[in-house]
Amino acid sequence: MELIVKINHFNDLYILSNADSYLLSNKDFSYRFDESFNKAKIISAVKYCHKNNKKVYFLINKIFKNKDLEKLETFIKFLINEKIDGIFFTDFAVYMIAKENNFNSHCYFCHETFLRNSKDIKTYQDYGIENVICSKDMNINDILNLQEEKKDNYGIICFGYYMLYESERKIISNFTKNHNINQEINNSKELYLKEETRDEKYKVLQQNGISSIFDSKVLSYLSYTKTLSKNINMFIIDALFFDSKYIYEVIDLFKRSLLEDNLDERLKELDPSIDFTDGFLMKRVGLM
Repeated sequence: MELIVKINHFNDLYILSNADSYLLSNKDFSYRFDESFNKAKIISAVKYCHKNNKKVYFLINKIFKNKDLEKLETFIKFLINEKIDGIFFTDFAVYMIAKENNFNSHCYFCHETFLRNSKDIKTYQDYGIENVICSKDMNINDILNLQEEKKDNYGIICFGYYMLYESERKIISNFTKNHNINQEINNSKELYLKEETRDEKYKVLQQNGISSIFDSKVLSYLSYTKTLSKNINMFIIDALFFDSKYIYEVIDLFKRSLLEDNLDERLKELDPSIDFTDGFLMKRVGLM
């Protein structure tokens, strides 16, 4: 099992030493991040990780327009030249550019909703896209139908706040403007939405004109790691909204989960204020 952490800051490379790999972001190519890793930091991260026998991946989950493609191609060539271990992509333009540079075997199709069952995944693999990250609403039975001999080609987000909604509507800045609230909070990670008739608080984030709303509960597959690891090798922990010390303990629990059972109570003890969910893992989307 390869434990990959989508980190918040460069120093997490040192703090989260118990992770196997790290996933980096950049404001021009990624959504939903904390620190934007510029080229200098990417170079340093790759050198540090490879020196310490760890992998480093890059998240390119934006959707690009024609005017963006030249900049995108230059950046992907930079990543390849600096020996990045892989690219997690959403837009197929990323894959095609990587393929033109003989790097497509190191690309992982990562989409919130497109990879919901084993047939979806087989369809993309038939088109030559071998590596996929299962969507957050993929059912466990479909995961267990994935080919065990190809487990190194499969990944899944196993921990973190997962996104419910994404839009170009500027939810936060429109709200602060209309209510004469200090605009400085527009980029805050501490904001949430609460409906009048519900108690749940949904985290909300606005970056580069894109608004994202997250579930009120934290997704955790801790109880299922041992089972899922038969068909999936890459387990991704999203550290967004968490501090590094907490994530370090979470990583440790996921590693222990391959050998130990009943670690959910220990997870709850790390922060009793957090509510957890297994999402749609044990139920199919649209079915009760």
